[in-house]
Amino acid sequence: MSSAIPSEDSSNVLIQGFKQYFNIQRAESPDVLKDVYKIRYGVYCKEFGFDLPSHHGQERDEFDRYSNHCLLTHKVSGKNVGCIRVISLPETNKEMTLPFITHCAGSLYRDQVDPSAINPDDVCEISRVAVVSEFRRRPGEQSSKDGLAGNLKVSNKEIEQTRRFPYIAPSLYLAAGALFLASSKKQIFVATEPRLISSLSMLGVRFHQVSELTDYHGQRAVYYFSRQSIQEDIAAMPTLLNDFYHYIERQVT
Repeated sequence: MSSAIPSEDSSNVLIQGFKQYFNIQRAESPDVLKDVYKIRYGVYCKEFGFDLPSHHGQERDEFDRYSNHCLLTHKVSGKNVGCIRVISLPETNKEMTLPFITHCAGSLYRDQVDPSAINPDDVCEISRVAVVSEFRRRPGEQSSKDGLAGNLKVSNKEIEQTRRFPYIAPSLYLAAGALFLASSKKQIFVATEPRLISSLSMLGVRFHQVSELTDYHGQRAVYYFSRQSIQEDIAAMPTLLNDFYHYIERQVT
């Protein structure tokens, strides 16, 4: 559960800007999980036309029961605008493999990732990142399911101009990083478009590419970061970003 909000949060313009417009939470109750599945249905099935399992306007699959989910809500309108999940398969389930292995195994750099040697108890995966179309308004974001354009640039000056900070996608990915660090997993993977990873790297998080591009709902590559690397990256963030990460962490862990 979230701890008390430190008083220094009141002086952080990123945190105050986020709190003015958004709420992010761990999706655990059946009703909140339904909201997550509805976002995914609207974005993946209706908007982008992916042939994914759905029922009564909800997109769900067999990995949801083994996932930690987060939901982002726009405070003024009350609209649920984004979601993300981190899949953590139990070691006892030998029949399931993470989606990046199932769909991208042939493109993995075997000198870096050997699918047959992966211990499910050591790894997890970021998956089903979705942002509703009305909140993908920055240039280049309309064609991106997770609402992150390829032109995100973060400097100290821009961070201070909070109206220019793209809260939605960074908050979701930072939440996924927090869920990863709260677990016992050693590595986390994501299969996504290179331009999105390039944008996220502007926040100071180093994703390491471990595959060639492959056709998996579009051209994607597999990336990962380790527990040690993300801890180092968070520690090296500018103070405003570092505090913003820890605020997001408190909301979802």
